[in-house]
Parts: sequence; C-alpha cells; structure tokens
Amino acid sequence: MKNIKNRFMKPVVFAVATALATTLSLANAAEENPLAKYLAVPGATVTLPVSAAKEPFPLDFVKDARARFENFHYQLGGDHALYYNGHLSELLPSGTSKPNERYLPLKAALNPKIGKEVTFPVKEGDLTLDEYAVHPNHRVQGVMMIHKGKIVYQNYPGMNPTDVHAWMSPGKATVGLIIAQMEAEGKIDMQKQVVDYVPELKGTNWDGIKMIDAANMATALQLEETLDAIIDPNSIIVRFFSAEFGFPNPATGKLDNWLDILKEAEKIEGEKPGDRFRYSSAVTQVFVLAAEKIDNKTWVRLFQDRVWGKMAARGPMLHHLTPDGTSVAHGLLSTTLEDFARFGMLFTPSWSKAAVDPVVSVEVLKRIQTAGKPEAFRAGAKYQGLIEDFGEAPKTNSLQFDAVFEDGALWKHGNIGQGIYIDPKRDFVGVYFSTNGYIPPYGEDKMPGYLRRAAKYLAGQ
Repeated sequence: MKNIKNRFMKPVVFAVATALATTLSLANAAEENPLAKYLAVPGATVTLPVSAAKEPFPLDFVKDARARFENFHYQLGGDHALYYNGHLSELLPSGTSKPNERYLPLKAALNPKIGKEVTFPVKEGDLTLDEYAVHPNHRVQGVMMIHKGKIVYQNYPGMNPTDVHAWMSPGKATVGLIIAQMEAEGKIDMQKQVVDYVPELKGTNWDGIKMIDAANMATALQLEETLDAIIDPNSIIVRFFSAEFGFPNPATGKLDNWLDILKEAEKIEGEKPGDRFRYSSAVTQVFVLAAEKIDNKTWVRLFQDRVWGKMAARGPMLHHLTPDGTSVAHGLLSTTLEDFARFGMLFTPSWSKAAVDPVVSVEVLKRIQTAGKPEAFRAGAKYQGLIEDFGEAPKTNSLQFDAVFEDGALWKHGNIGQGIYIDPKRDFVGVYFSTNGYIPPYGEDKMPGYLRRAAKYLAGQ
C-alpha cells in the first residue's frame, strides 16, 4: 500500500467552511445553514478521492466511521459514506439471496469509442463519458454498460470489480418486479386497497388507497422525501429512516417500529390518491411487507426463489435488514457492479446470458412499462429534474421506476449517485455506483444522460 498517510490525510477539495456557506443554497445569508451541524461532524465532508476505496481503509478511520454511523451522516456522501457504501454488512444485520449454482461469466466486447464519442452537457462542459467517469467532481466509483449480452464499456475509478456496493434506490426496481410478477400470477389485485394486503394499516389514513396508486407513489399522504422533510428530525420520513437503521427517534430518543411510524401518515389536503407522484421510500417498504405475507416467506428468501436464485450471478445479493429483520429493499441492497448489471439484463432479450431461467415475462415487462399515470407523473416534483438529467422528457413513472420512456426504456436513480437504465428495445443495460454527496462542487449526477445516449449511440441513432 503506497503512501497511505498522504492518501487519507491530504485534502483534495475546498475547506469545510466554504461547503457550509454554499451547500445546496439551503439558507439565506441571515439564517443558519440547516446542514451546518451535520457537516461539522468529522467524515461528513469530502477530503478523499473515490480511488481511496480501492484499498483497505485504515483501522482508525473504520472505527471512527462505525462510531458515527447513522442515516443522515451517510446520506451526506462524505468520506465516511465512501466506507459505508462498500461495507454495509459490517454495520447492519444482513441476509443473503444466493445465486444459481451455475455461474456464467459475462463476455466482453469493449468498444473504446463509447467513452470517447458519447458526450453530455454538464457543469464543466460537454464532457465525454471517459472524462465524466473520472472527473473528481462527480465521484463515480464504477460504471458498466451491456449491449446484446456483452460488456461494451466498464470503468472502475473508485472500486474493484469484486467489491460490493450499496444500490440505494435502484433497489426499488426489485420491488417493482416482484409486484408485477405477483399481479401476473393473480396473487395481487392492484385495484384493491393496500390495507387488504397489509391489515396492520387498517383504521389509518392508508384506508382507501389502491395498490396501483401506492405502487406508483401517489398515495396523497405526507410521506414525500422533500428536502424540508429530510432535514427535519421530527418529520415522519426521518423517523422512518432512523427506525429502519435501528436508531432512536431523533426527537424522543425512543426506538420506534418503522411500520408503526407509517400508521401516523397524514393526508395531503385537497389531493386524492393517484393525483400526484410523490417520491417516498416508505411506500416501497409497505410492498415488501405485503409480498412477504403473500408468499409466506421473508423477502430475502422470496427474492432468491423468484429472482436471484435463477441468476448466474457471481455472488449473492446482500439485504441489509431493519431491527425486525425486514429487508430494506427500497435501498439497502449490495452486490458487485457486474451483478447489478445482470439484474438489468433480466428485462432484455439477452436475459439468458445472465440467468438460467427467465425471470421477466413479456407480460410482466409490459406491465412495468405501462402501469404509470402520465398526468400524475408530470405533476410530481421529479419531472423537471428528469428532463434535465436526460435532455428529454420521459413518459411516466411506473411500479417503483422513476421513469419510463416512450420507447419502453426504464430508469431508476439512487441517492448519492447510483443508477440503472434498462433499454429492452435496444438490448442495453447501463449501471453505475458513486459516492457523490450534496456538498458543492459535488451533487450533480448526469450519468443518466450518458447511459441513454450510449444506448442510442450503439443502436446507430
């Protein structure tokens, strides 16, 4: 290990004071920055390049990161998050969905033109994919593209090929898949109410919410992950995340049950279920519970039986668990980058290169592509941001995916820079992992635009 002291001690970005003054423009000059107390914690800001994660972290660094581990500290995307993203099984109880005993290595047909000729406008200019992937402001750790079942592009600036990494919200795509499978099997009626499948929520404001509206994150409940909610320790979403991580309620010091917290969700005045896409991980977790009840198995096991156990993956999927043993499938899943890509391949014509049996039927894929409600999607807060991310407007969100395009391509993004783009028509999958936090000059994540442009490039469009 070369020059490890310098590698970890030499700052590579601006001072913390500058970060506090500019972070997200959250506060007026006369007001205290709401993130200041969080950013003042050691390990919350960026001093390490992502390449630091390619070698073992020093023992003292690891001990400090473990001692400070909590949801908000992680989400800031600083130095400690670089450790957390690759080592969640050391921090949370974890389960494993095992792959099929048959391993099929992915063949490579690397195309260097992709990295040199695919560009997208970012704040630093019209960077090529190669330039963007290694730019220190974007903190990409790994990116891979699969075309017609073969690896055509890969880059590992901040992780090793056999390292695991947290998926964050692309994990919601696994939930969307299971929902669609169960609907196709007649086990779920999406026109029924959520409380028909999760009776613990009966007698609360979840009464009257259809499964389809919840699956598309249009519950009309105050569960949306807005910036105001995320920085408020008393908000229901912060309390929910704290409970999932096994941490006490920030306001009361009491350890709450995550489902009990969701029973308190208030209605949004003047809004009906189905009216507006309001992004919320809490809604995803309700479907995890519903699926467990339907299959009478833990999510870890049912996902193995339905998906991962049919995949010729290199390794298991790691599910990081709540204190009651529920998989946090909305975000706390970990695999290698290559196995992340294999999951996306299940939706493409080249599925047999990634699995020994089909997982995504024609019916299931069609349902995922068409279950959304475009008018509710366009009314949501994410819509304009997605147009900026891709340089074009998606058609809708659907069954836990952030976006579906007119051509059937699917997109799911995750916090601090993770993503999966699945383009069945072009037989293309693009995935990436990052530790890209909220402190300027970081935070901009334009990899989505590169992935879609690469798919079109390879299709000659």
